[in-house]
Parts: sequence; C-alpha cells; structure tokens
Amino acid sequence: MNGLAVLLAFLLTMALLALLARSSGWRPFGRRGARRAPAWVREAPVNGEEAERRSLELLQSVVNADEWDMFSDLGFICVTGRRGPRSARRGLTLPRYRYLIYPHLPLVALLPRSMAPVREYCVQFPDLSSGADQMLPTGDDVLAKWMTLRADEDRLLAFANVCNAGCQIPLSQIERDLRRLARWQTAREEAAERGLPAPATA
Repeated sequence: MNGLAVLLAFLLTMALLALLARSSGWRPFGRRGARRAPAWVREAPVNGEEAERRSLELLQSVVNADEWDMFSDLGFICVTGRRGPRSARRGLTLPRYRYLIYPHLPLVALLPRSMAPVREYCVQFPDLSSGADQMLPTGDDVLAKWMTLRADEDRLLAFANVCNAGCQIPLSQIERDLRRLARWQTAREEAAERGLPAPATA
C-alpha cells in the first residue's frame, strides 16, 4: 500500500509540475530567468475544515458531472473498471468489476452485470505531508482511489489487501446503497425523458 501511495504522489507531483510549466512559465529548477513558484505553492498549511472544502472542490473539478452528483447525493461514487476477461461469444472485453468508492473505506468490487458485491480492496492514501499517519481529506481520498482505478486498475488490485465483501463494510449497508443507487439512476433517467432537471437527492 505504501508503494502505491508513493507512486501516486509522484505521478500527481509530476503532472502538477508539467501543468505549472505549461500554463505559467514557472520551472521547478533554478534556470536563469525562471519565475518564482506561485504564491499558492508557498502558502502555509490550511486547517482541517478548509482542507476538506478544497478537496471537495478538486474532486468536483476532476470527476464528471454525474459522478459528482452521485457523490453529493449518495456519499459514494460507482465506477466501471477498465479491463477484464474477453467474452468468447461476442469477442468483447468486459470490465472485470464495477466499484463503489467510499471515502476512507475499502473499494467494494461488484460483478458488472448483477452488481453483486464480491470483494473488498483496502487501499490507504495517508497524508504524508503532515508527518503523521493521518487520513487525507474526504475529496482527496476519493479522488486518489478514482485516479488509481483509472490509471492502473491491475496494479491497485495486486497491491491492495483483499477480503470478501462484508468484511469491513456490512453487506446490509452495501445492499442498501445499491438500492439507493438504482433509485437515483432511475429518477435521473425519468427526469431526462421528461426534459426535467435531475432530482437533487436519491
């Protein structure tokens, strides 16, 4: 888990540096004429409440609108995995799993068609900047899992601690959340057919 967290932190850092270099002309290394780091890079750490707010803003800016609405209304995001076994009958590559992403809880792997919960994958992304083994803010934790699933699902599954569904998150909660998700999706589909705005809650 630690190796995965370090890899993700490295990839995020490199992406941020590339974005800064492209958008502002700032360079991380001392070249003649290079600009100083922007003020927000040098600002003092924020308190927990502000960190939570910023993390949720970042999550909203990265995931798509449906995923953000799902998280806002239900408290988790359901995503489809990228890779899986090839179907001999149709010659298609089907996703291995769908996943429920909860903040600060294991990923719940679901069979893609039946949505039956089958595994829990425990991955942690500690806040290494604090010097203690503290949890990331809510939005950052969800985003770290979301990005890792998108970037390298196989590596995440290989390094995570795995157990049967219901080990850390009660099956009753998972089943209740899946029913909430089904009602949420149905309500949004019906609203779209009628040309109405999406309902605010599940």
